[in-house]
Amino acid sequence: VSMSGKVSAEELEEIREGFQKVDVDHSGFICASELGDLFREVGCPLPGYQIRELLQKLDRDKDSRINFEEFTAVGNDDKMAQGFRKALSKKEGVVAIKGTSELSSEGTTHSISEQERFAFANYINSSLEKDPDCKHVLPIDANTGHLFKAVADGIVLCKLINLSVPDTIDERTINKKKLTAFTTQENLNLALNSASAIGCQVVNIGAQDLKEGKPHLL
Repeated sequence: VSMSGKVSAEELEEIREGFQKVDVDHSGFICASELGDLFREVGCPLPGYQIRELLQKLDRDKDSRINFEEFTAVGNDDKMAQGFRKALSKKEGVVAIKGTSELSSEGTTHSISEQERFAFANYINSSLEKDPDCKHVLPIDANTGHLFKAVADGIVLCKLINLSVPDTIDERTINKKKLTAFTTQENLNLALNSASAIGCQVVNIGAQDLKEGKPHLL
């Protein structure tokens, strides 16, 4: 039985948009992990039993997942609708980034908030604006993914490490001109090794990841 008849067309469209935001793998269904991710992502993690209760409340055909028709029932429960609306509005400021795990061929989703990206970009712009070695990538456009491309040759990363802990890297060891694939690789390895030396967590991060500008690792 369709529940959408009790919901206005405008509300139905809002619910549809909400469904698409939660259904990050675009399978057409919402599973328990996607529900959990939604609330964890917006800073309101729910214990497993509450996720299961929420799933059971909406899962009318008992297939352990929620289709769009079942999700429209959210509109009939004021308390539930309010909770989802609050979570989804917080999610607006989060950019979902599709990645592929090294251990699995299935897509995994990582998140970085727009505020974080904006803050990182502005920090780099203000800290390195007078550095002639960085003028080829600065200023970074804080409103786009330019940040992730700007670090691809390793120069900015090396400079940031020296800003954090002065003289960690000897400037003479940074390749700065007429970069090739090899000299870029040297810069990125230098940045990774130096980051590790000053206490940054760089497990499972390689030079190629940085070169490709993988946002969730940066």
